[in-house]
Amino acid sequence: MQMASKAHYQGNHAFRETEKGYTVYPKALNIVWGNDKRFWKLPIYENDGAELIQVNWLEVTGCIDNINIAMKTAYGIGFTMSLMNDAFGWNDSPVYLMAKWGDNTQWRKVNLTSEIDGKKLIPKTITITKGKGNNVDKIYFGLYEVWNKKWKGGLKIHSVNLTEI
Repeated sequence: MQMASKAHYQGNHAFRETEKGYTVYPKALNIVWGNDKRFWKLPIYENDGAELIQVNWLEVTGCIDNINIAMKTAYGIGFTMSLMNDAFGWNDSPVYLMAKWGDNTQWRKVNLTSEIDGKKLIPKTITITKGKGNNVDKIYFGLYEVWNKKWKGGLKIHSVNLTEI
């Protein structure tokens, strides 16, 4: 997948296998406007979080590409995030979680403002079951807020965890 602009960060697509699934850290994710220091503070080390300074187009995506995925039937995909003390713009900006596996695509709307500032969030989770067709050995996932065009900031993404259900 080729990204259109050098301003967009292309993740390394690395993931770590866990006892019941996979963990993906922000360094592995694709982040629109991620290479522009006005908008994002990217992780230096593999396990570091990515900090959103400010954007009006939030789009963070990734995938797990592993032959063992095709043998499973369902995963919970949890985005572990926190709002910083200086977070802004989230009151009327719900985010959308997306997951795609084969021909099955799921969306879930979540509100981040109900969380406590500065605390690591309980993961916002979406469940995906295996679809049919091509790419059943790959699960795509994303975090979006691209519709209201308002500026928002102060979000930290810690990890994405895929847990077999």
